[in-house]
Amino acid sequence: MNKVFVLSLILFFPFSLSASERDLRIVYGELDFFIPNNPVVVGYLGTGSEILIAKYSDEPGKDIIGFSLDKEVNTGGCSPEVFFRSVLNANEAECNTDAVESFRYVFMKNRDSGNWSGDDKEFFYFIGSDKSTVFMTEKTSDNKTYKIESNFLSKKRIKGIFSSYL
Repeated sequence: MNKVFVLSLILFFPFSLSASERDLRIVYGELDFFIPNNPVVVGYLGTGSEILIAKYSDEPGKDIIGFSLDKEVNTGGCSPEVFFRSVLNANEAECNTDAVESFRYVFMKNRDSGNWSGDDKEFFYFIGSDKSTVFMTEKTSDNKTYKIESNFLSKKRIKGIFSSYL
């Protein structure tokens, strides 16, 4: 009887470790993210940007979550964390003003913006009705910036992607 109980416990325990029953754990490099279950397709393009895409619809361009290592964001001569803080603070621009204003025009127009902070990661979010973008920086890294985009998730579901860090 004890052997059956122990075996049952061993078989059940691994399934109880996920973030929630409706999330799928994605290991992206050394990072863990939790996206909604049942994507139609998941693709990875191992280029310099390390693009990972999860698609939830058969319609082209619809219901997508994308992850990438962003090497092209113009941080106006500042570290990414300082740049994004300058973008969010309307009265303070520690970085190149043109870079800050250009970023605000592209990412803040008609979007909810702010940041979520974890122990060693910062998440700067720009949430819109048709497209949302989150830039993640690591406080201990060499200025790496990750970009996560979605065109269908709510702010709450986007924040849930980062549940292991918040």
